[in-house]
Amino acid sequence: MSRARRSDGPVIDIHCHRECGPAAEFMADAARAAGKVALGHGNPTTQAVNRRQLALIRPKMDFLDVRLADMDRMGVDIQAVAVSVYQYYYWADAELGAKVARIVNEELVESTSAHPGRFLPLGTVPLQDTEAAIAELRYLASELGMRGIEIGTHVEGEEISSPRLEPFWAEVEALGLVVVIHTQGATHPQRLADHNFVNIIGHAFEATLATAHLIFDGVVARHPDLKIVVVHGGGYLPAYAGRIDHGWNARDDVREGVPELPSHYLRKFYFDTMVFEPDQLEYLIGKYGADHVVLGTDYPYDMGDDDPLGLLGEVPGLDQANVDLIAGGNAARLLGLI
Repeated sequence: MSRARRSDGPVIDIHCHRECGPAAEFMADAARAAGKVALGHGNPTTQAVNRRQLALIRPKMDFLDVRLADMDRMGVDIQAVAVSVYQYYYWADAELGAKVARIVNEELVESTSAHPGRFLPLGTVPLQDTEAAIAELRYLASELGMRGIEIGTHVEGEEISSPRLEPFWAEVEALGLVVVIHTQGATHPQRLADHNFVNIIGHAFEATLATAHLIFDGVVARHPDLKIVVVHGGGYLPAYAGRIDHGWNARDDVREGVPELPSHYLRKFYFDTMVFEPDQLEYLIGKYGADHVVLGTDYPYDMGDDDPLGLLGEVPGLDQANVDLIAGGNAARLLGLI
């Protein structure tokens, strides 16, 4: 089948990354002291592959003209681009975390501004400290004009649905910002060391667990206007929602604090197209609606989708109106472009 095309506006990729060089330099000593190595997970084979990949994609990270050429080849007009996940720096203390988040956000806005109309930078916040996270959230929205943020699936093992973060979610909702959830690693790496399981299984599992906590810990119920995108197709939960609904009907402990069926809240999330197979994408669209699916590529990584419009074009029976929503209309609405 032919590559899909959006007929009513720009094609928007909401799942892509860029490394912040100044932040990496600023954090180099602290990262070494903490034993933090970018893409240092997995067994020796995986680590060697990661090192080769970092060298290969370095021009795509550092030089926006290289990135723009790839975007043109892929048919992507706009990237809603976020920092690489190993630069969340949640492991740092509150003061250091706040400083590096500011560096990331300002550098991302400055660098992408050289190409107006092609990039929408998504910010980062120091989730390890609630007050600092809220302060940076307000700064990036009001002073930098950012329209959303990307966060991890946990904060050094603490759930993003933690009661401590309730004021953070309230502020996100009040500001109308998009939140893209993207795992920065797994909490049980010893079971995921081989075969790059941290990525090929761990990313989807972490997305599943974080989404479930946001539902069952009441964050979505308390903040119904949140705009949350879960990348990697939302993980495994969207494909197996019947189990959580069955549990809710069968058991009091599952219903505790969850007034409606869990799938009711799951339908409030948005999922990207990073599922690789047209039948899985067809399922997501059929189950949750084309208005809750957004284009994503995971650029520039090897686990990304190099032809997202090609995948969209392989979905049987998808009419142009729904193509337009998925290829950019939904993202434009979420990001306040329309």
